[in-house]
Amino acid sequence: MAPMPARKNRYKTERTATRKAGKPGEQNRMSQEGQALFQSLLSEADALLQGLCSNALTGVYVIQDNRFVYVNDKLAEMFGYTPSELCGGMGPASLTSPRDHALVSREIDRRDKGEARASFYHFLGLRRDGSQFDAEVFGVSVQYHGAPAIIGLLQDVSERCRAEREVANQLQFITRLVDTIPSPVFYKDETGRYIGCNSAFEQFIGLSRDQLLGRSVYDISPCDLADKYHAADQALFDARGTQTYEASVVYAADGSRHDVVFYKATFDKADGTLGGLVGLILDISDRKRMEQAIWHEANYDALTGLPNLRLLRDRLAEELLRSERQDCSLALLFIDLDRFKEVNDTLGHHVGDELLIQAARLISTVLRASDTVSRIGGDEFVIILPNVADASAAGVVAQKILTLLSRPFDLGGRLVHVSASIGIAVYPQDGLDSGSLLSYADQAMYAAKAQGKNAFCYFTPSMQVQAQRRLGLGSDLRLAVREGQFDVHYQPIVDLASGKATRAEALLRWRHPTRGMVPPDEFIPIAEEIGLIGTLGNQVFHHALDLAAWWHARQHGIKISINVSPRQFIGGNCGAWVEYLKRAALPPSLIAVEITETLLLDERPAVVETLHEFRRAGMTVSIDDFGTGYSALSYLKKFDIDALKIDRSFISMLETDSSDQAIVEAVIAMAHKLGLRVVAEGVETQAQCDLLRAAGCDYAQGYLFARPMPRADFVDWLSLEQTVPSHEE
Repeated sequence: MAPMPARKNRYKTERTATRKAGKPGEQNRMSQEGQALFQSLLSEADALLQGLCSNALTGVYVIQDNRFVYVNDKLAEMFGYTPSELCGGMGPASLTSPRDHALVSREIDRRDKGEARASFYHFLGLRRDGSQFDAEVFGVSVQYHGAPAIIGLLQDVSERCRAEREVANQLQFITRLVDTIPSPVFYKDETGRYIGCNSAFEQFIGLSRDQLLGRSVYDISPCDLADKYHAADQALFDARGTQTYEASVVYAADGSRHDVVFYKATFDKADGTLGGLVGLILDISDRKRMEQAIWHEANYDALTGLPNLRLLRDRLAEELLRSERQDCSLALLFIDLDRFKEVNDTLGHHVGDELLIQAARLISTVLRASDTVSRIGGDEFVIILPNVADASAAGVVAQKILTLLSRPFDLGGRLVHVSASIGIAVYPQDGLDSGSLLSYADQAMYAAKAQGKNAFCYFTPSMQVQAQRRLGLGSDLRLAVREGQFDVHYQPIVDLASGKATRAEALLRWRHPTRGMVPPDEFIPIAEEIGLIGTLGNQVFHHALDLAAWWHARQHGIKISINVSPRQFIGGNCGAWVEYLKRAALPPSLIAVEITETLLLDERPAVVETLHEFRRAGMTVSIDDFGTGYSALSYLKKFDIDALKIDRSFISMLETDSSDQAIVEAVIAMAHKLGLRVVAEGVETQAQCDLLRAAGCDYAQGYLFARPMPRADFVDWLSLEQTVPSHEE
């Protein structure tokens, strides 16, 4: 250790300090107790100075004329020197990094010149080996040997500075990280005043950080909103933890309103007391819009914009509860468009869609604001009429709808006529729950269809029995297909010129094991609904082809007619029949396909191509029930139709109704002009037969000649070689 300064010099320093302490201005500020303590310290100055200089933690030095005149062991150790080396002519510049030479020199000069008595600063120390460390210095000006000097303390603060730099780096990283978060982030102290935020929050609030710091929500928000925000903050401060809630806010940048979620959490100070809160604002406007879009898609029909079945059930449940509380009635109207499937299957789905859109608009025009109309699928609509006086009030609404829907629809330049069948069920008379009321209204709608369509019908208990029968038939149909309960019967078609049967129509029959014979008009629509019509059509085709092959081997020029529904063209595989005929090496002319008039209007490629393929292969195509549909005569040539079958409704009154007779004669004449053959259906009397023969009709079928019969009976009937007598005979 370097020798301590001489005692008298130390005393001189002490006396100087005493004199300075005793200046009138300072003396007045020092209490008597402080004076006593100070005098006590002076009396022990030697011991205190010895202890300070010999401490193992802090470096002690004395500088005079910019040279060390004293350093303790600790200071010398810090820099890698001995005290004697440092006091042998070295000065502060030798222990200072070049970076801080100017700083250290300036601080020393200030004290030497009396500009500052004391100085505290940080600099980068330079060790003997060239390494550097962080040093912190506190020095005061003194008199030593009658000349100005500086005595000071120096500490190695490398560890602390390293820790501070790490904290600063982390803080810089966190600050940068938070600033890059696209969502607004803010900080508040325990009083609710802002102490920081990120750039996104500046944009959100419309204020810079400098404008925001130290302010509360009352300084930047309307009072009503400030009260809400403050209450939420205070609740969080009271509970200490996290807080999440949704709110609707206005962005300052553009004044737009946004749905947001506030995520907030408290933080503590180092001593464990409440420090404040940090909050993040997440804009969920897009999510809300998406949720709304998803909800709308799940609850509304995409085509018409009306509520769908899901939303209907929700609203019906609500209205039933309201009706129960208010002790009032509610009516449910189940609407099904008549002949919509014909329009959809023949004119195309785009035309059917437009029909549904227009129908939805028309139905909505007759309803109250409190009513609900929904499309539950296909061509079916359901209306909720809450708070109706009685069932007759629902009937008035139903009649208005029927009137509107019976008017022609302009669908892309085409005038299309449809109608509607409406079923009505009433709460509480018919049912108390939504499921029952929907089912009963549906059953009443089917009853309206059975009564001739374009009508409405109220639910009655007997309809439930019929509905259960339809449901049972659907299940039985599937079983019947698997077990082969179907058979094909044949009805002869007689050539009126020769009186001989040269054709036959194949007709599907179902002998139910318990119900007996089920009429085709009862099970065919159900088969179409449940997707079995294609399977049944193929069965008829193969049975008919087998008979045609047998008959063809014995008689040339014969044909078997098969009815093909629009559903078979769209969803079945009747287009594969031509290929099957080729593989079987049978003439396609053995099979005649009978279609409805409405199918001619179907312009979809699958329908058009299948019809053309039938004709190219040599199969004949006939129009069944001619005169009951659209009667689009231009399409007869487009698809090269072979024959027309006049519907039985024109034949039944042929003897007594001159109008029917005129219609039949006109159809026959027109068909012959177009090169088409004519078949009359439902001929039951000789008089009808004679009138048809006189009008030039080519073929006839009906009970006059034979009823539909199983194959074996039909073969026996053919073997009799019966001919049809004329009236003259």
